[in-house]
Amino acid sequence: MTDSTSAYIAIPLSSLKQSLRDIQFDVYLKLGEDNYAHVFSRTTGLDYKRLAQYVQKGIREAFIKKEDEVLYQDFLKNPPIELLKSASVTNEKKIAVLLNLTEQNLAEIFCQLKVEDEVAQSTSRVIKGYVDLLVGSPRSLALILNLVSHGEYLYYHSIAVSIFSIFLGKATGVLDAKTLQIVGMGGFLHDIGHALIPDEINEAARELTNEEWEVIRTHPKLGLDMVRDATNIPDEVKYIIYQHHEHPSKDGYPNQLKSTAIYYPAKIVSIADSFSSLISKRPYRPAFTIPQALKVIQNEKNRFDKPLVELMTSIFGTEKNEKTKKAA
Repeated sequence: MTDSTSAYIAIPLSSLKQSLRDIQFDVYLKLGEDNYAHVFSRTTGLDYKRLAQYVQKGIREAFIKKEDEVLYQDFLKNPPIELLKSASVTNEKKIAVLLNLTEQNLAEIFCQLKVEDEVAQSTSRVIKGYVDLLVGSPRSLALILNLVSHGEYLYYHSIAVSIFSIFLGKATGVLDAKTLQIVGMGGFLHDIGHALIPDEINEAARELTNEEWEVIRTHPKLGLDMVRDATNIPDEVKYIIYQHHEHPSKDGYPNQLKSTAIYYPAKIVSIADSFSSLISKRPYRPAFTIPQALKVIQNEKNRFDKPLVELMTSIFGTEKNEKTKKAA
């Protein structure tokens, strides 16, 4: 579109990060003298993927109309992360905020070849929000999973594995709050190596060939490479990313580790990963019911830590969790 330059003011593109999707002003990029492209609308809200792509391309500046400056300043005064700390905000509202921040966080992660410290820090804040919510209100599990289950698979799967891992980790009774955050962050980031695998393999609507499976099996190492230099990601989370496909039976990958050599939180994420994958609809098969998924896990118990299999079954295999089953 063409308009007078004086009608627009510049804002840092980064100011739109870590915000809710809904915005009360329109956002533009400058293409040339008096030429502005309308990229985000107050009607449709932010597109997190496009925002992440613009940032990755090195675009540092966006524009709003001068008449919207007050709305933009109000936007800056109310960072959504503060809502998570408020006792007056309902769990439903906190969940909505967390899902917005999570979606943006994932968009940033999957646009990067390496996870930057700023993104790692925002991931840590998001995971702490989930841990606090689930520890304080375990019933939030069903509501969160119901809300995310209609999203893209990697988006849903990343959140679901994180939440299942936190839930399972808490149920062990042996993990403190700090380790629960490690488990949650490891579950959230466990599959980031898939960002470097071709879409035609990740999104194949068929069974993969042996050669394609060999490519898939590189994702733990690719994921480790993406976070290796991120100082805001603890080493324990890196262990989880690298080891979440190792099996106690020593037939896992990438290093066929024996059970005692596998980091315990990685064992938690491993079973949560399989459970989430089984109960999700995939292009090549329908979703398993929760009883069916638990049966598969029980039949493949050599792939998982046996006490964790029993704990997973006790949590999700009883009538009292019927609401959780339906939501998942």
